[in-house]
Amino acid sequence: MKHLFVLLFLLLALGCASAKNSFVFDGTTAKSTEQGVVYITKSLKPEQHIEFLMALLAIQFSDVNSAYDVIDDPTMINQFNYEVIGKKIHGLTYTEVLALAKTSPTKVSVAQSAIQDK
Repeated sequence: MKHLFVLLFLLLALGCASAKNSFVFDGTTAKSTEQGVVYITKSLKPEQHIEFLMALLAIQFSDVNSAYDVIDDPTMINQFNYEVIGKKIHGLTYTEVLALAKTSPTKVSVAQSAIQDK
């Protein structure tokens, strides 16, 4: 009986862990991208959630060459631009999105005080 409980627990743990790794983002529309991001973030621990959102920002701004690129596009300020992000993460998994963000020339960080204020 004890072995059955351990096996059941392992199956549940593997099922939860694989959900984010098997999910593939649909970036065909801004709405489908946003829905995918919401779906994934619900399954993440707080640290992973922050890491994932920072990855999305790095991906969003990866093609920005100057401040003028951002100023000329008001959708790039103070929000996620799911249309831009969707074009870049379409067909990728959670793990692949994190890997893509690491290749971005844009580096994103969060100050410890910003986390504590929330």
